[in-house]
Amino acid sequence: MATSRSLPNVVTLADPRPGTVVGVAPGSRLRLRLRSGIGASRWHLADRPGNLLPLFSGDSELSFLVFDGAPATLRLERRNARSQAVREVRELRIEVCDADELAAAGRRSA
Repeated sequence: MATSRSLPNVVTLADPRPGTVVGVAPGSRLRLRLRSGIGASRWHLADRPGNLLPLFSGDSELSFLVFDGAPATLRLERRNARSQAVREVRELRIEVCDADELAAAGRRSA
């Protein structure tokens, strides 16, 4: 007997601005695509809420599985590959709520 299985929804943000508030539903995936820096620099995950499970981390893309949790801040830093000096910081506010709440608030829902 075949069962229907729904795939997780994916919320993709391309180069989000610092301070962006992201509303996502539990069980969804959050994908961040960040612009590549000029020269030898790379984005690093500096701090993340415990309810975001990292799935993928590349030079300019990160992906997380979202679990229920309190609103929290996700911090990303673009660092120089040689000196590890921080060149840019992105802090995003992550708010996890159900799809109905996201639709009522007019946010992108997962």
